[in-house]
Amino acid sequence: MDQFLRNRISKTLPEGVELSQFLVLLHLAASGDEIGPARLAASFNVTRGAMSNTLGRLERNGQITVRGDTVDARRKFVSVSEQGQITLEQVITELNPRLREALGKYPRSDLAQCLALLGELRESLDSAR
Repeated sequence: MDQFLRNRISKTLPEGVELSQFLVLLHLAASGDEIGPARLAASFNVTRGAMSNTLGRLERNGQITVRGDTVDARRKFVSVSEQGQITLEQVITELNPRLREALGKYPRSDLAQCLALLGELRESLDSAR
């Protein structure tokens, strides 16, 4: 399932945006808030260097905004830019009909139960680190 979804999403991404970058955009948009690079790295279970690389590419492509902390100049905060929002909307708009069709075959209660189970599994795996 993971491979299938990754493949589908990759095919809908605009030129110059990789799947890993799109997933960071999606995470930022879902949080609705600015997030620090270290917290993003922890969320994606990657090194800070790997996340810095991803964020650098997103910033160069205009997909995110990075601002410094006014209190501590060493800290930075990342948010989705206007161009990043456009990218998210384009990809989601293209994927939505396919996902609706596939997921429409299952009762909402089954999907909710599945998502809850996956959430619990992720929490369990995170706490085992």
